Amino acid sequence: MARTHSLLARLQANYVFVTLAVLLIATFLLGGGARDDIASLPVLRPLAVLCLGIGLFDLNRNHLSAYRMPLGFMAAILLLIALHLVPLPPAIWTAIPGRELAVQAGEAVGGPQPWRPLALVPYRGWNALFATLVPAAAMVLAAQLPIEGLRKVLYLFVGFALANAIWGVVQSVAGFEPGLYFYRVTNSGVPTGLFANRNHMAALLVTAIPLLTLVATRAKGSTQRVLQIGCAALAALCFLMIFAAGSRAGLLLAMVAIASSALIWRAKPDAIAKPRRGVRSLLPLALAGAGAIAIACFAYITSRATAIDRVLASDEAEEGRIIVWQTLVDILPQYLPFGSGIGSFVEIFNVHEPNAMLGLNYWNHAHNDWLEWALEGGVPAIALMLAAIAAWALRTRSLLSYSYSGRLDIQLGLVGAIVILVLGLWSVVDYPLRVPSLACLIAMAVIWMAAPRAGKLQKSGS
Repeated sequence: MARTHSLLARLQANYVFVTLAVLLIATFLLGGGARDDIASLPVLRPLAVLCLGIGLFDLNRNHLSAYRMPLGFMAAILLLIALHLVPLPPAIWTAIPGRELAVQAGEAVGGPQPWRPLALVPYRGWNALFATLVPAAAMVLAAQLPIEGLRKVLYLFVGFALANAIWGVVQSVAGFEPGLYFYRVTNSGVPTGLFANRNHMAALLVTAIPLLTLVATRAKGSTQRVLQIGCAALAALCFLMIFAAGSRAGLLLAMVAIASSALIWRAKPDAIAKPRRGVRSLLPLALAGAGAIAIACFAYITSRATAIDRVLASDEAEEGRIIVWQTLVDILPQYLPFGSGIGSFVEIFNVHEPNAMLGLNYWNHAHNDWLEWALEGGVPAIALMLAAIAAWALRTRSLLSYSYSGRLDIQLGLVGAIVILVLGLWSVVDYPLRVPSLACLIAMAVIWMAAPRAGKLQKSGS
């Protein structure tokens, strides 16, 4: 009985972390796809709203001050989406650029023009709002955690990456049995882990590389070398599964992640006493990279031709992305300054789709979230993206000035910067942040990045 009371007391004292952990676990079990018709979303999203309520209940002025930049950006995104859902009077709505076809349709039906929101496809706009509440809940909860709590969250993501890699191995060994996939619409015949899309699994595994680097640098005592070798082995496993999935973006950005992770290694604790710039300081990273390359070569030698073909070959869908991007660039001015409405890409692209692309299939996203967000959100969305890039660059420069600090918060900040860099670059050719689990990951990355400044403000009492 006493043990039970003790456990309940600890849970009560750490309820913010427990709530966040429950939410993150749920997103990886229920939110591994980007579609809006996934059967698990009616469970995940209400849970996220509940977690958001718990987080807002204890959010105070100190938290808002310490993390005003991340929370401000999240609030701005939610506000922009919400504004696109507010009905406008006909006199205003019909004067907004890009609404001519809808106005003509209303005139053809007859009767007065109704009040309509900026979003040309309102139900998709509402879907975007509900989807954004998931990472918003994660960010609000994480903003209340001390640095050690944020470190534990990082360990959770390492566990998620390992679980996905292992499940990908199981799928491969079992011959890609349909029952081993979590989603009805998926990339069957290739490892996808707990995701619907092989590229999204690869995105998580790429971001695991800097996370594992931090874990390796914080190892101490007699188990230090064992843990570092273990992290190198896990990084090699992640690289192998990226290769097995045939993700070209994954292979390229894995190289970016490995190279960038040298910054995390440089900020390890023993760097205070003696900053080491030589080859020896990068030995574990070099071993991890060599191990990954060795496994990839072994996979090739043992005739894993399917993965090789996926990496080297191109298909119609990938070639069609260039046409989609060019089409968006051409039509973007028609919808400025307010955009076509959050969530409206599918229908808008159907209107402007080139004749050569007409067929039975459709494009659910532009496979370039920067362009898609600009089309849908207009000038306000573009301004938000530019502000986010500037904030990331300035904060990264500040973090780099503390190289060789040996501080955990600086290392966490660098991990966050690398994760944002990887997923930001990935968003040029895909839509990883449309996936709830990866959206929560980047929300955590933003908090990690802001943690050093937040800790300084909290200590100063501001």
